[in-house]
Amino acid sequence: MMHNEQLIELKKILENQRTKTFVLPPRFSFKEHDVYDFNRLLGFFDWDIHDTPVTIDLTQCHTANYQALSLLTIYAWRLKAQGCKVTFLENEKTTGASSMWRSMGARGAFSVLFNKGQQFKGHMFKPLFAVREINDFKTVIESAKTYTKGFNVEYEGTLRYVLSELLYNTMEHGPCYMRNGFMQIPSLVQFTWYQQRNEIQFIIADLGVGIKKHIEQAFPGQESDEEAIMLALRSKVSGTFGKNDPYRNKNNAGMGLYISSNIIRRLNADMHIISNNGLVHISPRDMTQRKLTNPWPGTLVLVSLRLEKNPSFLLHKIMQEFRDAADKEQKQGDTREEEARSLFGINNFFGNYAEDKEAAIKFRDKRIFPALDEGKTIVIDFDGVKSSPHSFLSALLASPIKGLGMNAFKRIKFVNATPEIRGTIDFILDDNT
Repeated sequence: MMHNEQLIELKKILENQRTKTFVLPPRFSFKEHDVYDFNRLLGFFDWDIHDTPVTIDLTQCHTANYQALSLLTIYAWRLKAQGCKVTFLENEKTTGASSMWRSMGARGAFSVLFNKGQQFKGHMFKPLFAVREINDFKTVIESAKTYTKGFNVEYEGTLRYVLSELLYNTMEHGPCYMRNGFMQIPSLVQFTWYQQRNEIQFIIADLGVGIKKHIEQAFPGQESDEEAIMLALRSKVSGTFGKNDPYRNKNNAGMGLYISSNIIRRLNADMHIISNNGLVHISPRDMTQRKLTNPWPGTLVLVSLRLEKNPSFLLHKIMQEFRDAADKEQKQGDTREEEARSLFGINNFFGNYAEDKEAAIKFRDKRIFPALDEGKTIVIDFDGVKSSPHSFLSALLASPIKGLGMNAFKRIKFVNATPEIRGTIDFILDDNT
């Protein structure tokens, strides 16, 4: 018996020696002296820890923001997925991070992670949610409906719309799984009503692929995370198109984030979108972007909205206004794109079997290079082409792609290619960029 007790004590000592301890600073918030500083806060998170005991110490933090604090939950889930044993150290004070942690129901973080369908049991005005599937989506929306009861009806509908669109996005590109590949790490939602300021803040965070990788399914070759976010905010832009054909049915989606961001601006609110190293801030005045030193491995969106007693808008009217503006913007963009685009049908020049390497070189020099020199986008249509070997495609494309570098993904588009031809083109693109 004594021997077993000694072994247990020794095991504890060894584990304590291996344990990494992260102590929350006295202030844990997105803002420092009323200025947003995401780099400072995101610098707290170390994503490269595996198979190590971790303690997160909340006891020294006397001032925190609920949305910032909620990120510790999804961080702990990620560490657990990486084989770490995670412990939270709290004090019994009625203020500070420990008290706020309990108020959100965050003590139940691992029960929620490992029990599908279970949610946090927190304060009704400080709710915390895990989002894994459509039932969780419905739970968040229904809670928001209860939460906003008593608000102006236009605020209620508007908040619900924006929240719905952001939830759709996180369900689409936010899924992330434990390293066994079966159990999902949920996305996270937390919202808070600051009654004294009459202000709502909410955050939606996930550890998924991020906006850049998602949007590149349909619009490959994005230069940076922040540029990808800016593209996602435009009308009729969605990474979903890439799951089928990125050049087909472009008018059927891609409006949610565009309308949501414009609603935020109309409400004199603030939205921060962070995805990996990219940050975009949408304010009533403008949209700004910058690169972060400390990344968030996925996407998080933070919204801050000050409620007015008599909002001077009607949701259905501003929604129609934004849709009309989007249609106008799209038509103008299509016209500009048409004027700045050259379409080449390979079948028209080379027939069903595009195989003549020398003819490809002549065509490249006579038509492709001059169009690119004029600043045009090239669309190469393989409709009706049954076969085209690597030697032909390389002669046609390798030099223009090499000259453009990564811009080739923006300046040269390929449509209606068979899987075999598309595979060869992708190889040439990879080989020359």
